[in-house]
Amino acid sequence: MSERKVDLRILFGLLKNRGRLGIMGLVFTILSIFVFIPLIVILSVTLKNPYERYDFDKIRSFGIEKIANVTGVRTVANVTMNEQHPVVISYEYQDDGRTVSDHFETLDKDKIKDIAVGSKINILVYENQSTIKSLVPFSFPVGAFYILPAMFFIIGTAFLLIGFIPALGKFNLYKHGIVKDAYIVSVSAETGFGFPLNRRQNMIVNYYYTDAHGNKIFGDSTTDDLLMLNGKKTGDEIKILVSEADERKSCLIPHLEALKYNWAI
Repeated sequence: MSERKVDLRILFGLLKNRGRLGIMGLVFTILSIFVFIPLIVILSVTLKNPYERYDFDKIRSFGIEKIANVTGVRTVANVTMNEQHPVVISYEYQDDGRTVSDHFETLDKDKIKDIAVGSKINILVYENQSTIKSLVPFSFPVGAFYILPAMFFIIGTAFLLIGFIPALGKFNLYKHGIVKDAYIVSVSAETGFGFPLNRRQNMIVNYYYTDAHGNKIFGDSTTDDLLMLNGKKTGDEIKILVSEADERKSCLIPHLEALKYNWAI
């Protein structure tokens, strides 16, 4: 059969009406991708000093050893790691006839007891970056800030899939489903987790129909079209859409959309 015309806005409506978790997932995912991550990337640049972003592995592998003169030793009192404050050592060294100033941050307090202003230290220099040879560098752990967006993304993706997959399945039935007669078993109000994105009450319709081999199949579908159900009772006939590929998949025909897009049903 030819594909029915179905606007993508209907998919959002299905997500809103049938998959409220999907809306929460969409919000959480958008926040994590387009708000939190860019914000943290900006913070990671502004919170880290240039010397904290050096490629220390390359410096230690390819750096040239030089002697530097310590010009300052400062404790970073507003940062605490493992009950210790990092220490920033400032120093100067000669490189190609010019004096270069640089800094190095570390938590190795025991190894810097003898380092003071005027001390000589061994450093490694590579491509205008340097490190103190005998010390382990410390860098502010901005990666910890990614925990929040990661949690939002994981929760959001889970909620999005829970809400989106059923909505997408119903959307595909709207486009390709085969029209069949079904018979109402029961009608009840939808209950459970959700929040009022839609003021209209969703109803769950349980029904049965027969497949191509005459087997009885039970199904259910939600709708907020109360006019469609007006006067309907157990045993009454109702129109549904059934997947040609898997006749166990079905849903009610959305009468408002069928009228709007003039579906041939």
